[in-house]
Amino acid sequence: MKQYEYQITRKATGRVEWARATAASADIARAQIVLMYGPQFDVADLYSDINPPHRILGEIDCSDFPMSDFAWLIREAKREEALLAA
Repeated sequence: MKQYEYQITRKATGRVEWARATAASADIARAQIVLMYGPQFDVADLYSDINPPHRILGEIDCSDFPMSDFAWLIREAKREEALLAA
């Protein structure tokens, strides 16, 4: 597991912030961040930092996410982004 950090930009104001998720892959981390923050934020396509896993307040912990649900997760994150872009 690694902790991935993504730049997120608040849609209403353009303010830049960061969100972190601990996951088995960058794709899982980004998709979970999209599902959590997508309605209010645009999520960068590539992570901005990667670290050993550790817990902080506000972090999304994806470490137990089952790989058998990976296709579903990516599909839902893409759907969420498409809905929000419309």
